[in-house]
Order: sequence, then structure tokens, then C-alpha cells
Amino acid sequence: MGCPGLVGTGRVLRDSRGKVLCTFSDHIGIHDANMVEILAIARACELCVSRPELVGRDIAIVSDSKVAVSWVNNDGIGTLKHVQTIYDIRSHLRDMGQSLVIYNSRASNSVSNLLAKKWSDGYEDSLIWKDL
Repeated sequence: MGCPGLVGTGRVLRDSRGKVLCTFSDHIGIHDANMVEILAIARACELCVSRPELVGRDIAIVSDSKVAVSWVNNDGIGTLKHVQTIYDIRSHLRDMGQSLVIYNSRASNSVSNLLAKKWSDGYEDSLIWKDL
């Protein structure tokens, strides 16, 4: 919705077998594309840390942004506006144990894109946990 523009994110947390653990979509304000991707990774980390049964489990956070994944995985820190969020993500990843952030192409995340689009079409923020 423009760059920068009013944005929302949509994410799906899955276990190693692909089972959906949680879906969420939320409003994150007016940001550029890189900040949106970084904030989405941060939100996924926050959700994982908030659930004691997920702490210490092997978690892979998948993003379709090569730039955001690179910055989060210690290949720089983006611009000044990204620094604190990236450090927060790195801290959460350390707290989570054997967790990592990986890149996968946009074609692989159609559910996440649908959730983000629903938010931009006027839906409310949502957070739905499945049985863990």
C-alpha cells in the first residue's frame, strides 16, 4: 500500500513437520518494506518466547526477505532505524535456543500473504493458537 505505507503482517508458525501452531496478522503502522519484514520476524520471535512450551525447541522462522534474513543473521544491521529491532530479534533467538531465521521465496508463503492482505482489507488483528 505504498512505500512507505500503512502495513500489516501475516504469519504462520509451524512445527518441523509443517503442522500449523499459530496464525497471526496485525497492523504495524507506516513503514518501508525492509522494516515490515524485520518487524514480522520480531513478532514471530516474541510469540515463540511468550509460549513456555516453545522455548528450547528447534524453531525456524522463515522470511521471504533476503535482506531482513541477512541482517538478522549478523550480516549487518540495516539502517539506524532497524538497529534496535534487529538486536531484539537476536536476543530472542538466543533465548529460544536452537532457533534460526532462514530465507524462502515469496512463492512459498501464500498463507502469510493472504493473512497480511486480509488485514489490509480491513480485518482486525488476529492471533490464533492451535493445540500444541
